[in-house]
Amino acid sequence: MKKSILFLIILVGLPQLAMAQQYKIDTTVVDFNKDTVLDTLINYYEYGSACSGGDASIINGKTKEKLTLYNEGCYSSFTRFIRVPTALNLETNAPFLKVLKDTILPKKRGRPDSSLNWLLSGSLSLKVVEEHPLFDRIAVPKTNWIPNELTLPEPYYITASGDSLQKLDHVYGSNFNEEHAIAFLAYYPIADSRAQLANLTPIIKNTEYEIYKTSHCVFVKKGKTYKWLFISDSDVMGAPDRHSWQAINQIQLIDNYVIIHQDVPPDNVYNIQIVNIETQKVARLKFEPSYNNWSDERGMDTFKILENELIFTEYGKPEPKKIPLKEIFEALDQF
Repeated sequence: MKKSILFLIILVGLPQLAMAQQYKIDTTVVDFNKDTVLDTLINYYEYGSACSGGDASIINGKTKEKLTLYNEGCYSSFTRFIRVPTALNLETNAPFLKVLKDTILPKKRGRPDSSLNWLLSGSLSLKVVEEHPLFDRIAVPKTNWIPNELTLPEPYYITASGDSLQKLDHVYGSNFNEEHAIAFLAYYPIADSRAQLANLTPIIKNTEYEIYKTSHCVFVKKGKTYKWLFISDSDVMGAPDRHSWQAINQIQLIDNYVIIHQDVPPDNVYNIQIVNIETQKVARLKFEPSYNNWSDERGMDTFKILENELIFTEYGKPEPKKIPLKEIFEALDQF
């Protein structure tokens, strides 16, 4: 159902999407490699409603060889995997690689912060479980309890090579036929979420945990420590097509478990995610909950917790779906 709805929206929206695309091209002529012959840098960038990015190319003035780095991606993912073509790894082309990195990449960082660790470990541990009675996706993101104030960094990139490159290549798939020895993983946290972190108050808490959320993230505080619980990203558990659409809606805290309503527009349904705070296992219910539901004075208009059951309206079904919480939590912990 989700795929058919999305296809129709894309089909109807193609003219508007084409109109929304904008681009710019900047050209610079400089002797970048100091061989007394002018080289040409071409920086192409395209803006769209759901995706953006481009490429930077240098044309070697002496050999006429064209060297290119691509940095393209959609807003449903916080990361972009940029492979370095073999020719750019040659020592003679080191000046060109530096210029291309400075042109299309954010600042460099030596290691991932805790939020990127959540995304990477979530992507690498993700399993699609088609035959499971409750879940269709499960992952085990890992971050430690951190004894500092929670922050989201400015955009940055890290360099991947060796075993790390092979693992990431498996997650992101290969875009080049040629072998490549290094790649850059660029991370673009949402600016709105960074701003929201400065003035957050807990949306729900119990005697041990305080739960916080921004438009696209959920984290927990325990005493003076925190860790990430959920980040809405297409490479892990799905995400809206645009950053401007809020992903995190209703949240319930039950003992050491969190139940999250995750919006994924333009689909007209939503996901229910279950998280174990301590193990950080996260699973997505395989059912398609519908907005054609009830509402009460507490604003819980998408799912309810009544008599130790999770209750929601499944898309296209007349009767509410009821699943015992014990069954859900035990199934999550068995993975």
